[in-house]
Amino acid sequence: MSRILSFCLICSMFLMLCPNLFAEQIVLKNGDRLTGKIVKKDGDKIIIKTKFAGIVTILWSAVEKIVADDPVNIELSDGQKLKGKVATKAEEKIEVDTQDAGKVEIKKESINVVRSDEEQSKFDAAQERLLNPGFGDLWVGSADVGFSLTSGNSDTKALTVGARAARVTTRDKISVYANAIRASNSTAGPSVTTAEAVWFGGRYDVNLSDKTFVFGTADFEYDKPQQLDFRTVFGGGFGYRWIRTEKTKLDLFGGAAFNREYFSDGTRRNSAEALVGEELKYQFTKASHLEQRFVVYPNLTDTGRYRSIFDASVVTQLNKWLGWQVTVGNRFNSAPVLGAEKNDFLFTTGLRANFGGKR
Repeated sequence: MSRILSFCLICSMFLMLCPNLFAEQIVLKNGDRLTGKIVKKDGDKIIIKTKFAGIVTILWSAVEKIVADDPVNIELSDGQKLKGKVATKAEEKIEVDTQDAGKVEIKKESINVVRSDEEQSKFDAAQERLLNPGFGDLWVGSADVGFSLTSGNSDTKALTVGARAARVTTRDKISVYANAIRASNSTAGPSVTTAEAVWFGGRYDVNLSDKTFVFGTADFEYDKPQQLDFRTVFGGGFGYRWIRTEKTKLDLFGGAAFNREYFSDGTRRNSAEALVGEELKYQFTKASHLEQRFVVYPNLTDTGRYRSIFDASVVTQLNKWLGWQVTVGNRFNSAPVLGAEKNDFLFTTGLRANFGGKR
């Protein structure tokens, strides 16, 4: 008799505890039901951890009802934050049973974010890191390498390397870059350098708002075929984040710069310049994206002269850290020194290694 009573007691306790193991449920508009633990809703998808199907990602628009017997963290599109148990009422109305304000009824479409306590803790830690990072924190970037070689009827070699990195916080952004190319041709006899250039620099942005920022730049360049021993350009101005969507990010910016140039024929130039440019990032697919930048420098000291810089790369990820890049670049100077061409065009392809997580 005592064994039967013990068995019944254990079964009763199990039945009481089982619903709490996976006490949250999602009902889809097609009638399907998923029971599990809500991980988070961010963007247009909600993630739930089920007992038998594992992690399941569902379109938020396909959800008809949501029930959470354990408190979840909710952020609305107007910035309001709630925490409590959740139940769906009629006409896509959701009731949140909060500890402080009691039961609050909200519209389903007004929910911007839903997070479990675990996910909320991760998010809060990440936000704190963004607000108070060490200088060595938050850096992400990539490094490129490309090499080509011909022999036989022609004898050429070309090597290109490049690197870029950025550190973004809620207050500011630091971005740095460096690129180098060297190409030679020894088909007709002695090796002749056909390309030898290095350019590097950086930019510092300070946010004024979500859409606007001010910036300062420093750029340096060496180009042997152009007879450019060294160019330094310091500038600054104002920028506007015109487009911010899941696929497209477009910044417009403008300002002024001071350009100092040293050429191997003895020419020295100091000039004030305006600067007008744009930066675009576009996601073609989950694995492929475009990075593009174009800047024009009208000369204010010698009006009529101008320079322009264009760079664009299409990158296809082979895995999480390695990709294949195709890059084109163009440097134009309307008033080169005697014997140099106005235009330098560059086409390279090769591997890209990413570091520091998502860019």
